[in-house]
Amino acid sequence: MSFYKKFLSSSILSVIDQGMLSALNFVIGILLMNLVAKDDYGLYGQLYAGGLLVGLIVDSWIAGPLTTVAPSVQGDTRKSLLRHYWYKQVFWTLAIGSLAFVIVEFVPAATHYSNKSWLLGAVFATYLFGNGIREYGRTVGFIQSDIISVLRQDILYVSLVAIGLASLYFSKNFDLVTVFSLLAASSLLCTLASRQHFLAHTSTDVEAHAEEEIRQAINAHQETISGHGRWAVSGVIVGWLSNYSYVYLSGAWLGVVAIADLNASRLMLMPIPLAVAAWSRVARPEASRLMAKKDWHGLKRLTLFSIAGIELVVLAYVALLLLALPWLESHVISAKYSGLDPLVMMWGAYFAINAARWVGTSWLSSGGAYKQMFFLGSVTLAMVLLITYFSIPRMGAPGAILALIVVEVFELIVVWRFILPRLQKQVHLQDAA
Repeated sequence: MSFYKKFLSSSILSVIDQGMLSALNFVIGILLMNLVAKDDYGLYGQLYAGGLLVGLIVDSWIAGPLTTVAPSVQGDTRKSLLRHYWYKQVFWTLAIGSLAFVIVEFVPAATHYSNKSWLLGAVFATYLFGNGIREYGRTVGFIQSDIISVLRQDILYVSLVAIGLASLYFSKNFDLVTVFSLLAASSLLCTLASRQHFLAHTSTDVEAHAEEEIRQAINAHQETISGHGRWAVSGVIVGWLSNYSYVYLSGAWLGVVAIADLNASRLMLMPIPLAVAAWSRVARPEASRLMAKKDWHGLKRLTLFSIAGIELVVLAYVALLLLALPWLESHVISAKYSGLDPLVMMWGAYFAINAARWVGTSWLSSGGAYKQMFFLGSVTLAMVLLITYFSIPRMGAPGAILALIVVEVFELIVVWRFILPRLQKQVHLQDAA
């Protein structure tokens, strides 16, 4: 099978996989919008954004750098490397989940919402842990190009959550505590059920002398992964603050009801970033291989192929959504969230720009340019804070999205016009030396 046929088939499977997860998140969001108070849905938006930060931190510390390095090793060495970082994934996910519990329960500014129970903080922390270890299993599948096992795992996860949601709905026991409990339990059960596939990708059967060689190889790569990870974590934190500070700034200026409106309108477009994430899971290892081979022509073709496909999906989805929005507002979305059209259109513009920018930053990750990403994220964070300081008080919720759009345009230009060409030039100079 040719490279592009293989890449396309893997991408399609990954999009199908991510589409299931997207549909699941959409259903959860719609149910919460209709079945819980608007303040509670605003709190869910804050917890969801916080949970995303936890996942991004752990991913950037372990899975991201591992994805960059793993294509350069093969066989038992790669399996041992994946098993070694599995233990780190468990430790860091557990540690950050515990920290999240403390923040949710004891830092009022983190949620701007006082009616929280201890149980909510506990089940949210458990959800973070369960989701973290499930995601590592998915990462291993993508690194080993075993998309089918990832798809099977996610079908099981979606099925467990769907059955649980139906039970909660018909038992009239639908609230934030039960939803996060369900997500946590489903992630843990899914991880246990997928244990054999995980072991097949991480277990080795080698002689003692070979184990020592593998251990030395792991130590040689560990410094590279840790070095990438330190900059990746710093970069992902400032990146998250740039992309999700609007949740907390809107809450501070406008209250949790404004957060609910912003999240409800964004929910309609969530299939877009999840589809982009699905593409990234497949494309980043391929980009790492092309960069390792110095195949810049192949990388350019992959770039054009990716941007064209992603933007086509974005434009088609936004157009379809705008046509369907009147029906959705009448039959699906609660009357509490009427009049979302302007926000949906602004989010559509944001995601169209974000998708093209995301391709570039994915290549930066594949090339290990985490330091440059950190400095770019720091600049964009300062821009977001400055723009939202003026736009939210004057424009309300649309001002938050406007700030994000302006920053995305800036990042798009900087990544494609300056950072990526400079990265390629540095590689050429290193080869010449």
